[in-house]
Amino acid sequence: MNSVQRFSPAPVIGDELAKVLSDEIIFLKYAPGARVVEDDICARYGLSRSPVREALRLLEGEGLAVRSARRGVRIAPMSLANLTEVYACREALEGLAAFEAAQNVDKKTLQDMGLKLAGMKSTKDSDQVEQFFEQNVAFTNLIHLASGNHTLQRLLRGIERQSLRYRFLAHLKTHEMLEMSYRGQRSIYEAISSNRPSFARDTAVRVIREAFEIISGVVVECYPTQPGSKKAPNPPFRLAT
Repeated sequence: MNSVQRFSPAPVIGDELAKVLSDEIIFLKYAPGARVVEDDICARYGLSRSPVREALRLLEGEGLAVRSARRGVRIAPMSLANLTEVYACREALEGLAAFEAAQNVDKKTLQDMGLKLAGMKSTKDSDQVEQFFEQNVAFTNLIHLASGNHTLQRLLRGIERQSLRYRFLAHLKTHEMLEMSYRGQRSIYEAISSNRPSFARDTAVRVIREAFEIISGVVVECYPTQPGSKKAPNPPFRLAT
């Protein structure tokens, strides 16, 4: 049997490969800090070096890969320091997204959000972690869509791939993350559906902070030797008021 994996029917280009590799990094198929070998990727997908190198450049731009002169390309490490930077951005941006969603959400998006919440509950109750994670991410993306703010959506996409890797790790390692995520998303939904912008923002900020507390503990436990993972940030990040 031929073990070479190929995309079909569309021809493979760098950004398509980057999406596949990005998903594998987020779902921890590649270990943080692992070396990325171009030849291995070329052989795996039956590609020339050109699209592989383009994909790796895109992964660098997403913060999922790092390049150095001596060590080549590696999967970006996961550390408390990096998590803190990402979540400082998420706190402000997700709070704004919830605020604007409460002002602008339409009935169709609210219905879709309700369906994702139902999916979160059923997958949580049946302990389907990856499926729960996918429903959770889709719910968050609906908040971004409901905001109607295209600049905000672009900024959120800029940090999304980094945050997803940390979020998935916490979903995988502790059921507490699933419980908190479902409870938190439900409270954000209630605030948005009642058209209370300030309350929606404050609720989203609270949920981000609760998520950070859980994820930071998991990161320190799983990657204690990574630079920046030896102690908690001091002081913790906070949203400017």
